[in-house]
Amino acid sequence: MERRAHPLDDRDRVLLIRLGAVGDVLRTLPALHLIRETFPSVHLAWIVEDLARDLLDGHPEIDEVLRFPRREIGAAAGNPLRMAASLAALRRQLRARRFTVALDFQGSFKSAFLALLSGAPRRVGFGPGHCREFSFVLTSEWVRPVDPRLNRVERNCLLAEALGAAGDEIEVILPERPEEEHEAEALLHTVNPGGSPVVVLSPGTSRRQRRKRWPPESFGRLASLLAASIGALPLVVFGPGEEALARSIVFASGKRAALSPPTSLRLLASLLRRAALFVGADTGPMHLAWGVGCPVLALFGPTDPRLNAPLGPGHVILKAGGSMADITPERAFEAARGLVPRRPATARSASPRLSRAALFPRAAGAGP
Repeated sequence: MERRAHPLDDRDRVLLIRLGAVGDVLRTLPALHLIRETFPSVHLAWIVEDLARDLLDGHPEIDEVLRFPRREIGAAAGNPLRMAASLAALRRQLRARRFTVALDFQGSFKSAFLALLSGAPRRVGFGPGHCREFSFVLTSEWVRPVDPRLNRVERNCLLAEALGAAGDEIEVILPERPEEEHEAEALLHTVNPGGSPVVVLSPGTSRRQRRKRWPPESFGRLASLLAASIGALPLVVFGPGEEALARSIVFASGKRAALSPPTSLRLLASLLRRAALFVGADTGPMHLAWGVGCPVLALFGPTDPRLNAPLGPGHVILKAGGSMADITPERAFEAARGLVPRRPATARSASPRLSRAALFPRAAGAGP
């Protein structure tokens, strides 16, 4: 069955669906950029969950950010009447905007159902073999990347390309606000008055992905090596519920590492713009570091670097064998030492621009 995607029209009203998580939202921004560059007059709305919404609010390439009420819908799961009311309210909100095209970048039943709920006559998503939970049943036009084991950034760009969005560029547009710049500079002045190169250590993962975590004692040993051998300041950042984990790493480092105060996603992005290196697992903060141009030492365990690694030069990937503990602190230090400059990094105003053709010479294009 052929359900080939067709190009957008300048008058289209487009709903982009990528609800979460943070890393997945970030890796959809290059596709958004291609669409906006090719079709500057289309109305672009993005529906997203609360966790990543702060990254999109006020984004210069998005006309409207819509909130997906995950908590409210989850709370109504045991009550059919409340669930029906929640979905009806969401349906009204979406249909009032008269979308003509819904783009399902997520490829799950939930995202495809949202596309259907929107009332958009064109619902574009990934075809069989490239999506989950039979979501292709609810979409009307399909995109099938030639290579099923493709980095998620390029996979998203191929969906945009199937809609007529042209361009070789991979770029994450995530402008820094003045207040974020000032807050990041003040924070770094407090924790790093000597101006040493800052290495951001991010030990946390979601609860579902605890198997991705590198042991705290390994982070602590790496921090002590970075401080003693190359004079870097390891700065341990953490998300909600991870402060105890972060403190254990500071303790394990012999207090050579500094503990960051709690940060929002956007403040973390500002810190990463000024950091010499990011060290962490395949998580949202890793993708955020890549997105703002910070060199990444990525520690991979159960996930596939081909799909999830940071793209472009200046990054190093260490892959574990049976468990994350297989990556030794000494091995991580040798990799990090080659990435950290001897002087503090200057603030990066934009993410690097990468060539899709150079990165994916065999994967360009998609089938019907």
